[in-house]
Amino acid sequence: MQKILIVEDDEKLCDELKIFLNNNGYEARTLKKFDNTIHDILSINPDLLLLDINLPNNDGEFICKEIRKVSNLPIIMVTSRDNELDELLSINYGADHYVTKPFNIQILLAKIASLLKRSNGTLNARGQNGLQRIYAEFSKKHD
Repeated sequence: MQKILIVEDDEKLCDELKIFLNNNGYEARTLKKFDNTIHDILSINPDLLLLDINLPNNDGEFICKEIRKVSNLPIIMVTSRDNELDELLSINYGADHYVTKPFNIQILLAKIASLLKRSNGTLNARGQNGLQRIYAEFSKKHD
């Protein structure tokens, strides 16, 4: 079962997404604390990341940029920011899709399925051990 990590500080939306994704054949997980977000994302090692921009401590654009330095993890930005500059920044920082709230849940589900299908062969090009090594190196640098 493919694992999707939801990084969203709106607890109601986060819980609704988690239930919807679990009911549609994914293993959805959420972050409840945002003090060590990049470390947490890498340690959970999801198959896809749903990432909000407006987060405590570090915004989603920064997180996306940092994750992209060490991983090809598929990232979909899910945000209330609907201006072209944020969309452009997110895409330039490595986001694969940009979805604005409110969104059609079925379209989001289709984007998730499409992205996971395309990335399935390339996501773990370094292999599982490679991702664990990347996580270990990242942890050493940020401890």
